[in-house]
Amino acid sequence: MNRKRNIVFVSAISIVALVLTTGWGVLSGDEWPPDPMEVYSMAGTWFYTGDLETPGEINIFTISPEDPRTGKGFSVHIDVNPDFTGGWMPEATSWTPWFGTYVRTGPNTWLIKGVCYMKNDTTPKPTILAIMIHESTFTMTAPDAIESVDTVSVYGADQDSDGDGLPDEGQQPGASLPGTGHLKPL
Repeated sequence: MNRKRNIVFVSAISIVALVLTTGWGVLSGDEWPPDPMEVYSMAGTWFYTGDLETPGEINIFTISPEDPRTGKGFSVHIDVNPDFTGGWMPEATSWTPWFGTYVRTGPNTWLIKGVCYMKNDTTPKPTILAIMIHESTFTMTAPDAIESVDTVSVYGADQDSDGDGLPDEGQQPGASLPGTGHLKPL
C-alpha cells in the first residue's frame, strides 16, 4: 500500500512539474529568455549637421567614453568655420569651443549640456559678448547615426554678475533657438 501511494505521489509531482514548465514555455512564447538589451556607445568623434547651422559649416563633436558607474561623460564641440558675417551679433569675431557633459537617459539616449562664449577678439583683451548654453537630447538610431533635438539659449555677458562664466540664477535667455541635427561618426 505504501509503495502504491509513493508511486502515485511521485507521479502526481512529475505531472504538476511537467504542466508548469510546459505551460510557462507556451505562455512565454519564443521571446523567452529575452535577448540582452543592446546598449550603444557614442564615444568618439562625430560630424554634426543641423538646421541651426549655415550650409557648409563644419561641426565636430568629440565625446568621451561613458563612466559605467554613473552613465556620465564629457564632450567638446568645435565649430570649425563659423559664419560671423551678417549674423545676429555682428561685433562677434570668434567663439570658444563648446564644453559639456552628458548623462545616459536610456539604452540609446543621452542628455547633453554645454557652454560656449561669443567673443570680440579685436581688443587687447578679448571681450565676452554672450554666453550660450546648449542642451540636446541625443538618440542613437544605429551604431553610425545620432539624431539630436537641440536648444541653444543665449545670455548677455551682463547676465553673469558673479563672474563664474554662467548666467546668474533666475536669468532668462535673450534668445532661445530650437533645432534638430544629425551626427555621423568619423
